[in-house]
Amino acid sequence: MRVKLPDGQVVDIPILRFLWIPLLAILVFGGSTMVYQVDAAEEGLVLRFGRHIDTVGPGLHFKFPYPVDTVIKVPSRIVDVQQFGYRRDARRNDGGFEEESSMLTGDLNIVLAGFDVQFSRAMPAEFVFNVNDPVETLRDISQSVMREIMGDRASIPILTVGRTEIQLRARELIQEWVDRFNMGIRINEVNLIFTNPPQPVRSAFNDLNKAEQDAVRFLEEASREFQERVPRARGQAERLVLEAEGFLERRVRVARGEADRFTQMLDAYRAAPEVTRNRLYLERFETFLPRLEEITIVDENLQSILPLLNLGDSRP
Repeated sequence: MRVKLPDGQVVDIPILRFLWIPLLAILVFGGSTMVYQVDAAEEGLVLRFGRHIDTVGPGLHFKFPYPVDTVIKVPSRIVDVQQFGYRRDARRNDGGFEEESSMLTGDLNIVLAGFDVQFSRAMPAEFVFNVNDPVETLRDISQSVMREIMGDRASIPILTVGRTEIQLRARELIQEWVDRFNMGIRINEVNLIFTNPPQPVRSAFNDLNKAEQDAVRFLEEASREFQERVPRARGQAERLVLEAEGFLERRVRVARGEADRFTQMLDAYRAAPEVTRNRLYLERFETFLPRLEEITIVDENLQSILPLLNLGDSRP
């Protein structure tokens, strides 16, 4: 390149001597944008001229230099939390978030409810491209769903025993809306942190809640006593029945034995009356003779034939 100076002299300037500097800078910049790192908790969306062409996992990757290829990193393996009606550690304090926590119930009462929604970016491409602001949209969906659920229920179940059912229903409905919008979000859990009545009626509700707890306690005590007494009574009844059945069986067998003995005795008497009569006489003597204190043997005239013999002293 020739340049004419003010004094009219023409000078040759070698342009190529200075072109290597911007070329080197372009090469360095392009080379640095060809290598990128995706962290363990992320996934990378590779865009070529703004069009999504690939999704890559954690690790070191290569691409065409910027601006041909660009990468959007999405924390797909991190669980985020959206909080409603409270913030951070103020879980039991609904002050300052009345607009979020105030909800109209099905019986036209007001309850203060704080909850959170735990979610993850399960499908990064849908999360980035399908909805303009997916996190804010999720927040709007969550509030709408929770207000709908509260509006379908009476205030007393909401404040007492309905927490688990409300959490499960809210998670199901929020996931349905997220899937309908193809937001690429998975709802991991919905936690109902607190449900309180408004401050002006809180003391009355506490009294009601205490009364209900007492009723539940009395019912549990009665049920426990029922469970203790009924089996015991049934056991005693079964024992009495078994004893009666045993007594019946014993009496029947004794009676049958006596009847059989008398039948055998009758048969023996019919076969040999004299012998049987004497045997019965002697057996009867064997029954009451040991109970006598003194024994005397007499003849037909009731005269003792052994006056010197006292058989009672010879008994063992």
